[in-house]
Amino acid sequence: MQKGEQPKTTGCLCFSRQNKSEFPKTFKKSNKILKKYTKNNSDISDEAILEVMIRLYISDNKTKAIEMLQRCRINPNFQMNLIRTDLEYYIPQLINFMVFHQQLQDDRLIEFIIKASSIDFFFAHLVYFQLISLSKIISPNYKVEFKIVQQFVKEFEDKMTTNYQGNLLIATQLLKIHLEDSFKDDVLVKSIMLSNKKDKQEQAVYQGSIRIKSWKQNEIVQIYGTEDWTDYIKEKNLQDCLVTKHEEIELQDYVSIFQNKEDNNLQEDLAFQSNINFWNDITKISEELSKHQKKTEQLHRFLNKINQNLPAAVYVPFVKNSIRNYAILNVVSKESRVFSTKIRSPFSLTLEIFRPEVEGHYNEQQLLDTQISKPIKINMIKSKSITQSQIVMQNQSNNNIQLQRTFSIADAEMSFHNEFQTMKQNETKIDGSYENNNGIGQFYRNRLESNKNESDTDEMVDQQQIKPPNQQLAFSLEDQYSQSQNQLQNSKMDQSTLNSRVSYLQNGKGVVLTEGEYLEIKKTIFGENSTSQQERIRKSSPFQKLKSWELVHLIIKTGDNLKQEQFALQLICQFDQIFKKEGLPLQLRYYEVLSLGPDCGMIEMIKNATTIDSLQKNLQTKYTQFSDFSDFFRSFFRDNIEQALQNYVQSLVAYGLVCYFLQVKDRHNGNILLDDQGHLIHIDFGFFLSIAPGKGMEFEGKVPFKLLSDYIKVLGGVKGYLFQDHFRKLFYKGFKACQKHQKEILLLVEMMYTGHGTTLPCFSKGELALKELEDRFNPGVTSDAELFVYVQGLINKSLDNWRARWYDKFQYFAQGIFY
Repeated sequence: MQKGEQPKTTGCLCFSRQNKSEFPKTFKKSNKILKKYTKNNSDISDEAILEVMIRLYISDNKTKAIEMLQRCRINPNFQMNLIRTDLEYYIPQLINFMVFHQQLQDDRLIEFIIKASSIDFFFAHLVYFQLISLSKIISPNYKVEFKIVQQFVKEFEDKMTTNYQGNLLIATQLLKIHLEDSFKDDVLVKSIMLSNKKDKQEQAVYQGSIRIKSWKQNEIVQIYGTEDWTDYIKEKNLQDCLVTKHEEIELQDYVSIFQNKEDNNLQEDLAFQSNINFWNDITKISEELSKHQKKTEQLHRFLNKINQNLPAAVYVPFVKNSIRNYAILNVVSKESRVFSTKIRSPFSLTLEIFRPEVEGHYNEQQLLDTQISKPIKINMIKSKSITQSQIVMQNQSNNNIQLQRTFSIADAEMSFHNEFQTMKQNETKIDGSYENNNGIGQFYRNRLESNKNESDTDEMVDQQQIKPPNQQLAFSLEDQYSQSQNQLQNSKMDQSTLNSRVSYLQNGKGVVLTEGEYLEIKKTIFGENSTSQQERIRKSSPFQKLKSWELVHLIIKTGDNLKQEQFALQLICQFDQIFKKEGLPLQLRYYEVLSLGPDCGMIEMIKNATTIDSLQKNLQTKYTQFSDFSDFFRSFFRDNIEQALQNYVQSLVAYGLVCYFLQVKDRHNGNILLDDQGHLIHIDFGFFLSIAPGKGMEFEGKVPFKLLSDYIKVLGGVKGYLFQDHFRKLFYKGFKACQKHQKEILLLVEMMYTGHGTTLPCFSKGELALKELEDRFNPGVTSDAELFVYVQGLINKSLDNWRARWYDKFQYFAQGIFY
């Protein structure tokens, strides 16, 4: 919500329809859909958050369920290898329940959300972004505003602004809590907590305490990244302009560049709104670019203007690699590119970031990471361990919920009824159409063109060979199953088995490249290496001396509903956790996505990777010495072929399983990446579960998952050792792991469906989508041997399936995507 906006209605709400309409049936069916999980109702551990969420959705005793939530960990554990046992991970399902099921009527649940948000601003910001994303439903055919949700968002924002007033919200706010509580007499604590008492001139902002102005206004910090920087640095030596002390960086609240000058009174104590203002500005830029012809040039102007208000107490709200624990120093505007479509202007974003608390205690980084990973739970937080504003917030929270309501329960119920009726009247069948080059694959396909701007024979698999008669197939696979049981006993794949076999290396295959040829091909195909880019940017940055300095790369999109993409990546993250729990060497390179509004958001950019489409284009037009994709792979990775093949087959299996269970479609070569380590990576999940592109043609409709001969040839073909002995067995083992933990996937989908069933395209089939998903996990076999046969049948059915092959051809003629 932009600063200064006021709710359109207060107290009395007016609606276009006053007649009662039927509330979406999916809400009413949550008990029926989730009732199968009602066993073991007692003795649920604090880590079993999914079990607690089930109670919240289906229990008649919501008070008990909310009491259980209070014992759950709110924040992620950064030392758990991204095995998520925290409530923050389930915010989409939690807010989905509060909005769509409870219609914002349950004060007990609202109180819990307010309390959790008041002691963890990371949690609070994610709740805000989830709420604002649900405040409108935007589709090509209609737009529906949830007025009550919009009012609640404004109330929530006001509460959090009051709660965090006087604080700059970066990671050390939470670190302060943990250190105070755990290490009261520790030297490190005294250094971090009390440094402002040692020297009043030193900055105390990064401690999360009341802000104190820096003793020095560093002119370099103020000018760097703005329009004035180029002229400023011309007559100076950069080495004389370096920031050598992190105390010279004055972190402030971020003030919107789109804010009216007369609103100067809004610039003080933004606190909670600071991070919201920053990301609102970033997404608004994408909208503004549609008004300009020279979009990249205009983008740089906007970003330079943003740099006038940086560094600031703003952060990237991604958990992976602890990115959110860093504060944003500067936007590297010259690295940003616009990738315009017909009506949208998504762009790339490169940010310089650092961790203030690490700068003065670099040798204690491991201890700091341990402390910031300590659990935050509502029933564990002591008053003395939090800021004074938080204490006030906790004491007043119960009264505030009642006093600040600007709508009654009757208002909320009638509003939701009318708005969903509007959706029902406007609902049309999803036709699967989409704009040319609308996916994020364009950010990787266009890399070659971007580099230029900066410097101004398919082998088909014989279907008769791979699909023998059923009896013969069953016999041969039963025999394979019995022979492989000893190898499949251990939870982890025996890596020595892979390394001890050298037949799959196929010595003599591929082209021998000189070092110069290799480097030239690598730069052309994969773009500038992220390490090289980081070194190049760091050398020209006055922040280069900061020990914790890093770069982060993002994609900003507007005009698209990223809630579904965010949901898809949550599911893929869950699959990754399943593989980790079972110790399987399956590699998913999932990227983080966060919806920042009804039709905008940010996406983590994958570096050192290119689309298969872009690669094939280069092979067919520039690097014709390679006969095909396999020839390129074995030539390019010749010096590290064993590791590259392991990465390749392990990622090929992992994404094959994900695409099968979730029925991910639109798997053309523009949505599949290859990185410079040999991993395959899937992107752009606009079509899964219920929907597929094609306007009724649905080429991919009956394909279990994409597995073309081009991919298998890298493994030595369908008869090669890597495919027969490694891919097939690993796929079976991964299938069993997913089957064992299917509840973790099914619950996320079912909980989201019972609220979002009418708002996300992936649920267009309704309950049938849930049934088909569960059936894929449970194919109706009675033994492991039968399951082995079934899984091998899925592989055989997918191998060079003519439907997948024709979909690639369709994409080539329709969008120019090479195959």
